Amino acid sequence: MKSMIRHGLAQQMVDTIHDVCGYNINFISPEGKITASTDPERIGMFHEVGKKAAQSGETIEVDSDEDYSGTRKGINIPIYYHSSVIAVIGITAEPSEARKYAHLAERISALLLHEQEIGERYRNIDERRAYLIRCIQNEDFENREYFDSCLSEFHIDPKGRYRMVCIEINTRYNLVNISLLEQKVRAFFDRLGEGVYTYIYPNRFAGLIRSEAYDSHQSVFAGFASDHHQILKLSVGSDKSFEKCGDSWRDAVIAISSIRGSSQDLVAFDDLKLEILLSGISGTAREEYRKKMLGDLKPAEVEFLKTYYDSDMSLKATAAKLFLHVNTVQQRLNRIAEKTGMNPRNFRDAVLFWLAMNV
Repeated sequence: MKSMIRHGLAQQMVDTIHDVCGYNINFISPEGKITASTDPERIGMFHEVGKKAAQSGETIEVDSDEDYSGTRKGINIPIYYHSSVIAVIGITAEPSEARKYAHLAERISALLLHEQEIGERYRNIDERRAYLIRCIQNEDFENREYFDSCLSEFHIDPKGRYRMVCIEINTRYNLVNISLLEQKVRAFFDRLGEGVYTYIYPNRFAGLIRSEAYDSHQSVFAGFASDHHQILKLSVGSDKSFEKCGDSWRDAVIAISSIRGSSQDLVAFDDLKLEILLSGISGTAREEYRKKMLGDLKPAEVEFLKTYYDSDMSLKATAAKLFLHVNTVQQRLNRIAEKTGMNPRNFRDAVLFWLAMNV
């Protein structure tokens, strides 16, 4: 039986489960193909145990990375929908650890699958918002009659220009208070005029607004982000025609990831440069590169380099910021060159150092 789940929803499943447990998650079709994963390098690979789990309908644990083709140790859980196995969720970890999250993975998958169903005509307003946003994100316009009725209900003109908005809640925020936060998000979108939004479990809101609303209400965006500092971050995707708003959503996600962990609360995809390229690099590759470039340096030396590059490689400006003599700055740069074999004052080497501190 082929999976009924489109890639967008499959990736949402693995990302959501990963956010909860922290381990790499694979979404495996009944035929054994990994179609979505938190490790992009595994997408498209054959997963032998995933296929076995789909065929047997039973959860299978794997104790070694070497026992089966395309399979790593962990637990592989069949996902049932309307009494049939439609996919397998693989959690890559020690089986004793992965086992703790098996039931939760099943429940999350069931909830997201339930959201995908589009046959019901009688949805409440929040469900219709969620349906509309989900269709836009996944560029799924197959049930056009119902989709068009939702557009009309929310006064969305498909001939207009739009941007997607991503609001990401700090993981430290108590999600028990999500209803209170949603009221504030609703008030925010009401101020923007035409638009629609929905909550995406576990810690995001996704919205659609007219491009004109963003252009004329940028102070509203800035104020909302500032008022909720340390609670959430907000990003704005690229300007697109309605049919291409899936691209705007992906751009908004790239933008939000570029400020995650920083003090910045608001970013527009239009303002990104290098971050667009870096978004395609896996977390593992980033960490390996940082280790290769900066692994021989002490944290204080890395901070010193950061100040040096933030000062446009000016010895005088660096010395002033750090209250050092210019000669001391030169000496520290020389020591870094000796330890790494690369000259931080050379343009090409400086680019490599700078990237290592910013990937």
